[in-house]
Amino acid sequence: MRKTKCLYPEGKSPEGMVSASQLQCWMSCGKRWEYGYLEGLAPRVERPYLTMGKLCHVGFQAAMERLWLAQRENLLDPEYPVGPEVLAREGATAIREEYVAYMSGIDYLQEELPEFERLLADALDVFGQALGEFDPLRWEVLTVYDGGEELPALELHFLIPCAGSKGLHGYVDAILRDRETGHAWCVDYKFRSQLEDPDEEQFSLQNAVYMRACERMGIDVAGTLTWQHLNRPAAWPALTKGGVSRARIRTTWARYREFVEAQGLDPADYAEMEQKLSDVEWFREVYEHRSPETVRRVWDEVVVPAAWGVRRSAKGGNRRALFPWNCRACQFRELCQAELRGYDADDVRQRQYTRKEHRK
Repeated sequence: MRKTKCLYPEGKSPEGMVSASQLQCWMSCGKRWEYGYLEGLAPRVERPYLTMGKLCHVGFQAAMERLWLAQRENLLDPEYPVGPEVLAREGATAIREEYVAYMSGIDYLQEELPEFERLLADALDVFGQALGEFDPLRWEVLTVYDGGEELPALELHFLIPCAGSKGLHGYVDAILRDRETGHAWCVDYKFRSQLEDPDEEQFSLQNAVYMRACERMGIDVAGTLTWQHLNRPAAWPALTKGGVSRARIRTTWARYREFVEAQGLDPADYAEMEQKLSDVEWFREVYEHRSPETVRRVWDEVVVPAAWGVRRSAKGGNRRALFPWNCRACQFRELCQAELRGYDADDVRQRQYTRKEHRK
């Protein structure tokens, strides 16, 4: 396998370093950036959909690492594959461990525990469904070399020079090679409430930065590949007096059939439901090619100006961007409104937020 190199910064990221997510935050709303990065505020209990994404992401990383180990030991072939059940077991174990660590680090009421337990069950469900879309015989996890040590090209922490800052850092989820085409891709896992249109990816600052990072690390990739999966589990059908409900719901034929069989019924009697449920899209692959010239232009005309903007904003007093679509999912909307309406903003800070030592 062709050797590559990776830039791993040591220890925590120093003050003055930026990330693609920080730049995007600053460009969308200066005040949101100020709350999250300058003040270092974070909600005491994160929104469930954020935690769902994190749990599923951890599961995928564990499964991919197990796949890499199998590939290095030449265990992955059609005659003796490391099947989906092995990868699923590794991922599920990692998700449970992450959940335990997460719960030990937040404050919650005892009556809230069932909701968190349901979140864990849903995350395991979504992860299993997403992993079912992955073909372990098609994809090869590349190997990188750090100081002579072989490592999987997973969760690569990069640090590259960026004018206006002390550097730009981030994490590439995975570098995978498609065995069918021979092309390597910079892969990003996304668990979303709705799947984004492929045309949206050409405007992804994060993926353009990843391309720049791969170039600086000496990793040759054809482009970025975003694996999107809905962040909610497939629903279970209802049982009626006449059998299993034939109403169209957001579920998969596999889940519907499983429920039918669990009732001791014949799936053949519900064959029309397979077609009825086939147009429900749960997973979408988005490939995006970017030329070196495009990557350079995004860097020079978007990334660098934003980095300088972040640097100038360190004194505070940043602009607010009040748009319904921008504020709807903002984790600081209550604090922002408290300040605008003249309420006790310090009380909101104390009750609803905690401070992190350093936001990346």
